[in-house]
Amino acid sequence: MLDYFYRHITKQNKMKNIILPLFILALISMSSCEKILETEHNDRIPNQEAISSTRDIQLILNGAYDGLQSGCVLGGNLVIYADLLADDAIIGNDQRLNKFGKYEIYNMITSPQIGEIACFWSTAYSCINRSNYVIDAIDSGDVYDAEFNANKDRMKGEALFIRAICHFELVRFFALPYDVNQKGSNVQLGIPYRTAPTKDYEELDMARNTVEDVYENIIQDLSEAISLMNMGGLVSSSQWASAMAANAYLARVYFQIGDYANAAYYANEVISSQIYELDENPENVFKLSGNQLSPEVIFQLVNIETDNSNSLIDNYSRSKNPLFQTVSELYSLYDENDLRRALINKFYVLYYIKKYDQAIISGVSQPLNRVIIRLAEMHLIRAEANLLANGGNLADAYESYNALKQRAMGDNFVPETVALNEFLGKVREERRKELCFEGDRYHNLKRLQMPLRNGVAWNSNDPIFKIPADEISGNSLMVQNP
Repeated sequence: MLDYFYRHITKQNKMKNIILPLFILALISMSSCEKILETEHNDRIPNQEAISSTRDIQLILNGAYDGLQSGCVLGGNLVIYADLLADDAIIGNDQRLNKFGKYEIYNMITSPQIGEIACFWSTAYSCINRSNYVIDAIDSGDVYDAEFNANKDRMKGEALFIRAICHFELVRFFALPYDVNQKGSNVQLGIPYRTAPTKDYEELDMARNTVEDVYENIIQDLSEAISLMNMGGLVSSSQWASAMAANAYLARVYFQIGDYANAAYYANEVISSQIYELDENPENVFKLSGNQLSPEVIFQLVNIETDNSNSLIDNYSRSKNPLFQTVSELYSLYDENDLRRALINKFYVLYYIKKYDQAIISGVSQPLNRVIIRLAEMHLIRAEANLLANGGNLADAYESYNALKQRAMGDNFVPETVALNEFLGKVREERRKELCFEGDRYHNLKRLQMPLRNGVAWNSNDPIFKIPADEISGNSLMVQNP
């Protein structure tokens, strides 16, 4: 399989007799232990002309989604890692800090041999490689069956979206953060931005792009994805990439790099589309399972009982002797009438996190979908970005702030009159309360250039993940992090 190839190939074990068609056959096989997506098609292509139809391209794309949903990528681990490094969560059970994994991440002493980090790197790049095969097959002109023209824009847009968000997550953990005060000049080492499929061992060699280059490529891919998915009729979706999901991710990316005018613009694109609305109960967003929907969700990854990769439940849920609890400081930020306060359970002096508690139906715990991006975040981005952008729209900022406050307070909502000099602080407090334990706090502290857990500097090398050993040995151009 490609995943094995990508994870374990080194310069020392190159096999010159590898047959390329068999490598491509491995690429589109979806027999991984973390198989997520159900498909009506066979999951193998039984001939050596492996990519010859629209169906074949769709199978490869399904495989990219399959990897994306892995616990190692968007299935939950990245939220856990972010909370290990930030200040909203505390360790409630030291025994859950497994050695050669979360223990080293928590103590900011990672090495190239950490298996969890290697899984993140290899699985994300496997998703990227599958996406590149989809793009290459569509652009090659070799596929021209009856279904191709009706599906090519949609499939390429989805592949570009997956490629972009995988690189985005990788660069945020494996490189020093983007310095918003040095726009255009973030020349620190990022990660390789791979835009072509790896068809041969020699193609594994690739140097790290700068952080600036990585973000430019992410923005370019997401922008093209929006155009293609709009043309392909994939404007919104409850469980797939879509033009609206790409808009939302662009808002997130621009916000991360301090381009507040563009962040506000793309957040407003999502809000003003009127496709989404805030769920009346904030708890509902985190209780979705299978095909259940919430009007707030822009992009989610679906889990079902027989196909579940959500790694958050075991680490946060009160019934699982969880890794994490939270701090009294966060709990005290919520007004007693704030509906979001119910997502934290105060038990004497302990504060348990309830966001990822499973619903029980007929005595059976239900799997939880992974909500990746939702409308509340768009309101938070639109509010703060408009306050920070030159010529920002204050009316939009107040509208978004009040929308979140009204949802949070329910029948107890009273419109606020907020002084302009206090408004930014209130918006940032809302962000912390709304997005806690969703992987946002760590990256937001870096954007704001504030200390991480235990006062570690936002631009310290300590929390940056080491490049896995297999990548170092298999890529002669790779440079390790300090």
